[in-house]
Amino acid sequence: MQNHFKKALSAVIISSLVCTLGTSTLLADERDSASMDNRYPTTLEGPLQVKINGLLSEHSISGTRIGVKVKMYNVSNDTVRVPDYEPRVAIGNGAKYVLKGSADNGVSVPPMSSIELGYMTQIDGGDELKPTDIVWIDVNKDVYPKVETTMLDVPVSNLVWYGDQTLISDPNAIKAWGETFTIPSLDSSLTYTPIHLDTNFKDQTPVKVLKLLVQNPGITTESIPSFSLDGKSATLTYKGYRADQAVTTLDPGDKKYIYYAVPTDLDIQLNSVTISTSETYKVPNRTDASANISYKIGRLSIQLPEGNASDKDTTEPAPYIMNTPLRIDPINNSVNPDIAVSVVDMQTYENEGMGYQTGIVKMKFSNKSDKPLPVPQFAAELVGGGYTYAGSRLNNTATLVVPGTDYVINYSFVLPMNDAKNQYTLKLIDDKTAAPYKITISQAYVAMNNTTLDNQQLLAYPYQVTIKDWALSNLAGMNQATQTYSYNYKLRINTELKSTDTVMVDANYNKLLMVLETRDGRKIASTLKNLSGESRLTSGEQLIYFNDTQLDQLENKLRLKLYETIDTPAGLARRLVAQLERD
Repeated sequence: MQNHFKKALSAVIISSLVCTLGTSTLLADERDSASMDNRYPTTLEGPLQVKINGLLSEHSISGTRIGVKVKMYNVSNDTVRVPDYEPRVAIGNGAKYVLKGSADNGVSVPPMSSIELGYMTQIDGGDELKPTDIVWIDVNKDVYPKVETTMLDVPVSNLVWYGDQTLISDPNAIKAWGETFTIPSLDSSLTYTPIHLDTNFKDQTPVKVLKLLVQNPGITTESIPSFSLDGKSATLTYKGYRADQAVTTLDPGDKKYIYYAVPTDLDIQLNSVTISTSETYKVPNRTDASANISYKIGRLSIQLPEGNASDKDTTEPAPYIMNTPLRIDPINNSVNPDIAVSVVDMQTYENEGMGYQTGIVKMKFSNKSDKPLPVPQFAAELVGGGYTYAGSRLNNTATLVVPGTDYVINYSFVLPMNDAKNQYTLKLIDDKTAAPYKITISQAYVAMNNTTLDNQQLLAYPYQVTIKDWALSNLAGMNQATQTYSYNYKLRINTELKSTDTVMVDANYNKLLMVLETRDGRKIASTLKNLSGESRLTSGEQLIYFNDTQLDQLENKLRLKLYETIDTPAGLARRLVAQLERD
């Protein structure tokens, strides 16, 4: 009697509201509440709205597995219980199969919130099944025969994922290269934009590396969700994986890069990549390891640029002016934004007796902040004539750049002997974030700084050596045992050594090689002097002895050649900076 009274009282109150507010007002309120979240447009019952959030129909030799993910949203201010309806999947041949709920499915939906429900069925048979509808049935077992009432029927033909070989055909789920998108199945405001696609190699295997720009336009910090990315050629699917692990969350307004690697076969061009999410289903009344079933559902397809190399990147190369800051991708964190990186010199050096030459790029790191900053760690490449030459980082002993100072290091490149270019594309490479794959963070067209030979003023950045005067004399010595003479040489030279730029360099950063040879080019003797550190060449008059001669007679009309030398992994690289002759 009490329940009947409550229902009657509720009816009176509702009737009064209808009379007071009018039917149109109530209908408007109902429309507003039902459209509070238009991602869930289908009403199941009362304030509960549903959306099919993923549907798998995966066929194998043993049969077909159908998995369904349902998002259920409560648009009211009260907790609402999930109805005890029986969900079924309808197949194109007219059959309907009961879907069993996952053991971890929720039983109620909090106010103004959503939950995700998982369902699955395993169907024996050799034919591929094509689901057409998901149907919720109210089964009344209190009467005989039982009465079944269809509460909701949702068409799903265009939502089915048939496995890895499936091609996404929904136009809304196909994204052009460079188009920003969200992953529709996830409650996340993060947006993704494909920025760059490049080909790397790992153990002779070509790998397509895709760079995605992730942005958080929301007002709360969000974690980057886990999703798969697979490449598709005309006939095959290639599994991809996340290549970096550094970026896990994004603060509001923040943006970062993430990277996916897709190993392929040789000479394979990918047409698209498919973004899939991993789903799980927990088998009821099971506690063993096999109770958890995992599967993937494809969500989006991204069309790839022809040739699988994007034409543009955030680091497009531009003509470079020497000793000016390079433009570095501001989103990549390999280089602190308070450190300016510039090229102060790029020249070719010879390697005596070798079939190659060496390119040396001198880079300056300038600390513009008020605190010590780590020395940037990146690789470098030179690109010219269709070829790419990897660089080796040299003489990097310092770990910090002091505030208000500049620190210079060298990169060396082995180049062909007879194919030197006047200009190369210099690439700075982040080789750590997505190792072993390389990420370009800066590019510039840098011209060789081929200086003219000046016999009075030697330039070996950052040093300038001015020769004011020099004189060469010989020293004779006699071996008492053999009664033979040996001859050495003494160089008296007056120099001025100074730095053309107030920078810091490592000890043995570069050296000055002095070579005595005859006019026909035959080497007589040599000696090596430091330009920095201990035993360095000094300003003023000094004596330099050549003691490595193997002569038994005097040589006249000698030539003194001066080289800037730099130690590289490929050997000693040298560059002629002066050639002195005196009769």
